Amino acid sequence: MFGVGLHSAIVFAAAWVGIGTVVALLPARYIPPGAFLLMLLLVPLMPYLWIAGNPFLAVLFLAAVGSLLRWPIVYLGRYIRSKFTGEDFQGPKFDFY
Repeated sequence: MFGVGLHSAIVFAAAWVGIGTVVALLPARYIPPGAFLLMLLLVPLMPYLWIAGNPFLAVLFLAAVGSLLRWPIVYLGRYIRSKFTGEDFQGPKFDFY
């Protein structure tokens, strides 16, 4: 059906964005597991999109990822900053469980 190439990479990236949108619309208690699953799927998808042909599309997709997963990126930045500065890291507080 799909060969390994740019078209299948674009289809997989669009499916990832669609799944991310659905996860964002779920109730709050389902968002962290969904975001974790999306980050796991992102690991093979980014190099595939980059290698499949167009690095510009990979950077554009990375911007979409940053838009959908902004809070995990913020907390990752805070964690890295706390490691460099030595201050305490205050992770996310999930009060809805």
